[in-house]
Amino acid sequence: MQHQTTTPGWQPLLDRIASETDPIRRRNLEVVGRHVVEEGAGNLPELMRTLVPEPVYSVWGASDSVGPSGRDEGLAWYQALVDSGRNRLDYVLHRVVVDEDTVVTEGDFHYAFPGSELEVGGRTEQGEVIVPDGRYLVMHRVVILWPISNDGLIEGEHIYAGEHHRVVRALGP
Repeated sequence: MQHQTTTPGWQPLLDRIASETDPIRRRNLEVVGRHVVEEGAGNLPELMRTLVPEPVYSVWGASDSVGPSGRDEGLAWYQALVDSGRNRLDYVLHRVVVDEDTVVTEGDFHYAFPGSELEVGGRTEQGEVIVPDGRYLVMHRVVILWPISNDGLIEGEHIYAGEHHRVVRALGP
């Protein structure tokens, strides 16, 4: 199976898919790969086909989110990501672990956030003042557990946020 991505951060997942010889583990990696590609493309019908009928999400750690539960909430969650442009991210992976039931990814999320959704008047890590009409690179470290059903579909995501979002720098227009 060939995956198309627009970001280099997912290369460790693609490398692991290419090198995995166990068919169940490879299937698990591939469904996560398809999910990521469709999320980045904003292709919600195909993204939802990677999930069980009633996926369950949880978000732990340095986050105010709890995650959606069930198909309707999951679809609404992904739609909100697409509408805000947050589906266009890079998840720079540092580690990929797989077994017969779960894929685990660890890395840094990189998003472009509008200044209006950040602390206006605050500062980036580079010392720039955050303004409402600006766009900013925001990062945070996460570990995601992707439980996989016996049918090879993702049962949801268990996201462990290791830190609050960091506003790194302003992005160009």
